[in-house]
Amino acid sequence: MRFTRTERYEPLIFNERRRNAFARKQQRERDRYPLFPDQVAQEQHSPSEEAARRQRQSDRYEQRMRDLSARVWRKSRAAFFAQPEEIKAEIRTKWATWTGPTTCTYFAWVVDELSGEQARRRAEAARQTAEIRRRVRAAIGEQIELEVV
Repeated sequence: MRFTRTERYEPLIFNERRRNAFARKQQRERDRYPLFPDQVAQEQHSPSEEAARRQRQSDRYEQRMRDLSARVWRKSRAAFFAQPEEIKAEIRTKWATWTGPTTCTYFAWVVDELSGEQARRRAEAARQTAEIRRRVRAAIGEQIELEVV
């Protein structure tokens, strides 16, 4: 199965430009409340704490994205292996000649399209939409006229 390996994020570099921007942000916060600059300053954290916070946030985001990718791969591979052999061969051929990115979402789309699941969902959505429209049209004829004042 072709796929592009998800690369790891590089560690966050809290360089001088970012430190200066963070210092300006803290100064704006203190200037916003001119009567309480000391109290605001006490609640603010250091640039090293901010760098650590941003790195933790970046690490959590990367892990969430990797977990999502793994979940999509597992689900689409399960759908692939649940197909009859002739559909699996068709999916393999299309995926082997696929010129786009070889990520989990594109593989899921190929499986979804060629397995017929996409067409089934569209047909069900069209049926539900037609039913809603039928009910709305029926209700329009039953509405009473509004009195003109």
